[in-house]
Amino acid sequence: MPARTPFSTPAADRLRLTLRMKATLVVFAAVMFTGGTDLTKVTVGLPRITADLSAGPLQGLWIADVYGLVAGALLLPAAVLADTVGRKRVYLAGLLLAAATAAVAATAPSATVLVLARAVQGASSAMLIAGTVTIIRVTFPGIRLRAVAYGVWAASFSVGSAFGPLVGGALVEWGHWRWLFAVNVPVLLLCAVAAAMVLAETRNPDPPVFDLPSVLASVSGVALVVAGLKGLAQEEVPVVLSLAGALTGALLLVLFVLRQLRLPRAFLDVRLFRLPSFTASTVVVLIANGAFAGVLFVLTQRFQEVEGMTAIGAGWALMPLALASALGAVLAPRVQDLLAPERTLMVGVGAAATGLGMLALAGPGAGLRVAAMVVLGLGTGVIMTIGANLIMSSAPEDRTADAGAIQESAFTIGAGAGIALLGASSLVLARVGEGSVDPAAIYGPGADQALRVVAAGFALVSLVAIWLLRRGTHQGPGR
Repeated sequence: MPARTPFSTPAADRLRLTLRMKATLVVFAAVMFTGGTDLTKVTVGLPRITADLSAGPLQGLWIADVYGLVAGALLLPAAVLADTVGRKRVYLAGLLLAAATAAVAATAPSATVLVLARAVQGASSAMLIAGTVTIIRVTFPGIRLRAVAYGVWAASFSVGSAFGPLVGGALVEWGHWRWLFAVNVPVLLLCAVAAAMVLAETRNPDPPVFDLPSVLASVSGVALVVAGLKGLAQEEVPVVLSLAGALTGALLLVLFVLRQLRLPRAFLDVRLFRLPSFTASTVVVLIANGAFAGVLFVLTQRFQEVEGMTAIGAGWALMPLALASALGAVLAPRVQDLLAPERTLMVGVGAAATGLGMLALAGPGAGLRVAAMVVLGLGTGVIMTIGANLIMSSAPEDRTADAGAIQESAFTIGAGAGIALLGASSLVLARVGEGSVDPAAIYGPGADQALRVVAAGFALVSLVAIWLLRRGTHQGPGR
């Protein structure tokens, strides 16, 4: 037997594990920072993009939110793929696909090509997310370390969102909107090289079986619900057809759930929703991320189309929202140490609901609007960190992939649906109230009314979520 070397001692093993965890976080933070800038870079540059490509308001909505919606729809098959062939392999493939589609988006000759490129970017995002959440769960032991990891992960996205408008505004003002996508190519390729060196390969010992009917039902269900929602904002699409599409999608999702309950090993273990903390956290993450993304989209358009700001000016005006979200994500683990996860999430929900209500009442008032963005940002930052940790920690160890798919579906579908809901509602309410669908009417009076409706709905759902979280505090740790 060879002699033990200094590099094989328990202390050395712990050091290697610590270094691997830190390096893993750096890679994930860099990728999430890039994803955060993408959200606000594209939103800030949307007026230039739509003008250059002769795209209408609804095509602009697709350019902004198809990325998140496709990512949410494909998360389940991506999670199964990652569990089967390896999370590191899928993560690396996602990075390479993201770099390739960023190059296509940067050279898109038409709005249609750009929408398609953004959709494939969404598919690459699903692959990245499917690997990320489960790698964090198996790499960082204990609820405290995982909370820190998810905090860094969420804060990286929020900081990216904060700097995205400034970076995007500068690129649009001093260069061309195509640089919004082109700058991602070298960054993502560097991340792929780093990920290949530092990430550990893991698989699920009990992966779900790939089930084609489940895939078709989940993907088609999400697509039809979102398409129906968008159709309500299109004059040329009958309201009956839009509602029929949305209801058909909802029915397919119900059938998907029923099938999961009958499969010996579910494609997605929906029984996790029997856990109050898991269910409440998932709902809260979905609606909070939807509110954050929708508000970010609407305000970006208002600042430029109604208030006449430049792209850089809009980026500065959005800084309170994005920076407050980053601060909330960083502070959340400390608050959790004092209050426990469920109570911390309740605080985040209350802050987000308050901030959204303030924003709905603020109108063009700059002072109240800034205060509202800060409160909303703090609340959503706490929710993204603690909600993600609660979802993953509430699930049994052998259902990590299922919990990760549900968690990230809540993030991505929430963001895409939030943009679609607020954008489409602003269009409809502007048409009804102002008799006009020009940008000033859509993102002025139309957006004001849409924000009031969304704020009221958010408050009602938040009350239900807080009730479920209170039940969850009596479950015991179990995680």
